[in-house]
Amino acid sequence: MEAKQLRLETKCYDANEYGYLYGLNQKIPDSEFEKIKPYMKNFRRKDFIDGIIKVTGRPEGYRCLKEDVPKIEEILNIENTVAKREEKIRKAMQDPHEKEKLKDQTLQWIQALYTKGGTQPEQDLSRLVIHSTKIYDPNDSYKNGKKEGRGVLFIYTPHGIWYIINNSGENANTSLNNVKTHDGGAIGYRLMYDDNLDTIVRIYSEENLYTGDKLY
Repeated sequence: MEAKQLRLETKCYDANEYGYLYGLNQKIPDSEFEKIKPYMKNFRRKDFIDGIIKVTGRPEGYRCLKEDVPKIEEILNIENTVAKREEKIRKAMQDPHEKEKLKDQTLQWIQALYTKGGTQPEQDLSRLVIHSTKIYDPNDSYKNGKKEGRGVLFIYTPHGIWYIINNSGENANTSLNNVKTHDGGAIGYRLMYDDNLDTIVRIYSEENLYTGDKLY
């Protein structure tokens, strides 16, 4: 089996203070870890302002701030750097043709990941929103389509990232809905946080935050 390439990846998102925290994608020898330990902190629940109420992902363990990522990558001779990955995405998003291809691809991944691996517990949209760390509304689809029963949201919560598909239009099959809303309901899938999922959600949504009417 081919060994995974060593890299730093996002482990969690803290809405209150730290933003994204990073960690290694695999264990390394203790002698190597000692070299980077000055830039890492062994985070615990008590290190966050509200415990982990406003954290999405896996906050506990050795993590570093974004500003320390390049230092760790240099010490460990990591070639697949966070900056390189971000630059690749930035360049693609600047080219209209490449941007369209990338967004189409990420939507396919999102739909496949959530429908095949996501769970669909009964939930109330207002409860998700109240406990959210951030909410993305791609192209303002939910904000502008809410009254017609259209649009999607990605809601980051302490228990994972939800993919919400508004399903309250005139001809909607509401029997598919598992998320209660003021407008008739939605289809909701939940996946646990991971770096790859977070990346494709951020690409597809272009990190456009929801700015519509209150959802609770």
